[in-house]
Amino acid sequence: MNNFGSKLHRLLLHIALLAICIVTVFPLVWMVSAAFTPNEIIMSKSVRLWPEDPTLSNFTAAASRHPIWMWLWNSLLTATLITVGKLILAVPAGFAFGRLEFRGRQTLFWFVIATMSFPSVLAIIPTYIAVVKLQAFNTYGAMIIPSIPYIGFYVFYMRQAFRSLPASMFEAARMDGSGLGRQFIEIGLPNVIPAIAALSVISFMGAWNIYLWGQLVLDDAFKKTLTTGIASFADLEGADRAWGPLMATSLLSIVPVLLIFLLAQRFIVDALAPGIDDR
Repeated sequence: MNNFGSKLHRLLLHIALLAICIVTVFPLVWMVSAAFTPNEIIMSKSVRLWPEDPTLSNFTAAASRHPIWMWLWNSLLTATLITVGKLILAVPAGFAFGRLEFRGRQTLFWFVIATMSFPSVLAIIPTYIAVVKLQAFNTYGAMIIPSIPYIGFYVFYMRQAFRSLPASMFEAARMDGSGLGRQFIEIGLPNVIPAIAALSVISFMGAWNIYLWGQLVLDDAFKKTLTTGIASFADLEGADRAWGPLMATSLLSIVPVLLIFLLAQRFIVDALAPGIDDR
């Protein structure tokens, strides 16, 4: 009886998880289908998981109305530069907190950790005022530079990655006369590549999805990112007449992030499950 109850419980659990999965995935499936469905029949009564006659007309229609390819380039540019900027600051900082001894290290580290609890939205108004006063409004710099300093989690994560490395590696390097720079570049970095890859994906996804700040500082249609530009379809076309181009642009906005995640998947697994191959 207990065995039957256990199997029934597992069956019900699997059914519930499957139902949740279907509810979660269906909007994404509909978006992909709508992107390749002629715009005039998207809202027809018949529901199909895939159109009978797939078409790319929605992409060309979107490109004829808005500079979506420029938006794509802007998104790639800003997300890449924000990610690189965060890593340039966070990786050396993580190494310093994880492997070096200096006065006030712990206090400074807890200060960095405390910044993680600070809501970034509270800094929007003073940052916006600074951008305007520096005459950087409607520039890529206004989008990129203020987004880089939010690296509390990145520093913490890299500190843990460097601390997980055997101290004997750095001791041997010091005995061979290696300085801090050489220890960082030749010993530290090669052994934390999975952690850097994982943070790169996290940072890229976060930068790619920046919306509110982009809406505030980017006014030129040709400087918008995909995330902010998609709102133009609702503003200019009318939600009842632009579903096809809107879904095509939305699909375009998730493909780069998905590809990056798939390419870095192995590194992410290695970073989140260290030592799994050594059991």
